[in-house]
Formats: sequence, structure tokens, C-alpha cells
Amino acid sequence: MTNTRLYWLHTLSPTHVGCGRGVGYIDLPLHREKVTNWPVIPGSAFKGVWRDWAQQNQSTDVDIAFGRASDTATNASNSGSLIPTDARLLCLPVRSFYGTFAWCTAPLALQLFHRDLVIAGVPHLPAAPTSLSGNTIHRADQCLLEDQGKIFLEDLDFTSKVCPTATAWANKIGDWLFPGQEQSLWRTKFIERFAVVPDTIFDFLTETGTEVAQRVKIDDDSKTVAEGALWNEESLPAETILYGLVNCARVYPRDSIDARQQLIDQYATHSMVLQIGGKATVGRGRVRCSFTKVEG
Repeated sequence: MTNTRLYWLHTLSPTHVGCGRGVGYIDLPLHREKVTNWPVIPGSAFKGVWRDWAQQNQSTDVDIAFGRASDTATNASNSGSLIPTDARLLCLPVRSFYGTFAWCTAPLALQLFHRDLVIAGVPHLPAAPTSLSGNTIHRADQCLLEDQGKIFLEDLDFTSKVCPTATAWANKIGDWLFPGQEQSLWRTKFIERFAVVPDTIFDFLTETGTEVAQRVKIDDDSKTVAEGALWNEESLPAETILYGLVNCARVYPRDSIDARQQLIDQYATHSMVLQIGGKATVGRGRVRCSFTKVEG
């Protein structure tokens, strides 16, 4: 695929992109994929705040990049040329007895990531990992999570094993997510905390390892909890890493290969800090967004 970028969302604070009222003990759950049940940030949520960022920074060609509704005076409208996919979960931060926390992923998550990159035309990728079983964790050759061959995540204990495929993915993702000399410290921290857990464990962690906060509304007169104003709210924890693809389709009104390249270079090159989801007034949803060229 030409005129394509890989985009990263790295949560800097707990982030709630919800799906309305829940039916379980969590009143406001996260948006999740139907098939995997992993948390996901819809492409529409990302595109909306991306457009707001562009408008606030007085960027040109905003309507061409993100589309515009029909103008009643001219009856002119067009769809946006920049098309982002949903941001899928790649690494979930999980509390660790050693190293404070681990960036956990799973063979299936890396296999889906590998497939998306192959379709996008990314060359020289590490091999897709094989499935894991039992209580074994694959890690990079540099690791802060291990002690005497063991890794402890939350209340789970695992046997640690150095894996060349895990090392290759840790280095590759670290280079993409934290590029340049100024990000070398965080690139090292990512590689040291990268862990590939079995798919069943990853499924369990995506359900139990999210952040659930209990919120209340105080009645102004009684200074007690207002009637019915007590609820639980689920968020992605800080340090969660998600990814998606952005493609530049036909540019309206004048389409050409050069126009597509110019537009995606303009909007999908430099990193930015966005606010995604709800509860912005209490510091939720601060996300670092960065882009990686994927053309071979």
C-alpha cells in the first residue's frame, strides 16, 4: 500500500473511550473488539481529535484531509482523504514485582500486527511468533522483570525464557515507538520491560488489568453523594500502547499521487499530544501520537 503510515497511540494518563452504559458491575466500560474482547480505540474517535488538533494549530487543507459536511450555500461537501483504521491493542502495562511494570503482549497480538504490516507493505519484519502454552513468558535478551528465571505479574508467576523473536520485536517496536536519539532512554526502558505472555493470559489481563475508578457526584446542599450519582468507570491504564494504519485515499477535488503524498506528509509525520475520550477536565485521555513510514 502506498501513501500509508503506521500510527501509534501511547497513553500518558488513564484513557476512557467508552461504549455507553454497561450491564455488569462496571457502569461505563471501555470500547472493545467484538471478536477478541480486547480494548480498542475506534478510528472515528482518533480522527475527530486529530482534526481538532489540526484546526487549533491552524493547519491548511483541513477540509480536504478530514472532510466537510454539505454547505447549504454552495451544496459542496467531500469525504476526508485521510483514512485511519481502529487503534488496536499491542502492549498492555501490567504491574510487575521486578521492574515496576511490564509491557505485555501476546503471540496472537503480534501475529495480527505482523499481518497488518505485511498488507501495508512493510519490509524486513521479524517472524510472526509461535503460540505459547503453560506458564512461560518470552522476553528480550535485556530484561528488568526477571529474578532467578522467574517473572511475577500481578499475582501470577511465570518461567522466563529469552527468545530471539521476542528480542527482534522488542527492538523493532522500540525503534518505531521511540525514534531518534532523544528517545533512546525510553526505547531502552521498553525493551527491558517487553514480555510476550500466552494468549489466554493476555485475554485474562485485558479483562482484569484495566483501571477501574469509582466516581461520585457530591450534592451541593448536603455535601453527601447525590442520589444515584455513584458509578464505576473503566479506563486503559497509563503506558498502554496501541497501533493503527493511516492511508491517504483520493484527494478532493484534484487527485494525484503527488497530492496524496503531500497531504499525508503534512499531517502524518510529526508527533503530537492529543486528548482522546472522556473526562478531559480531570486529566484523563492524554495520549502521545506518533507516526512511522511503512513504505518499503
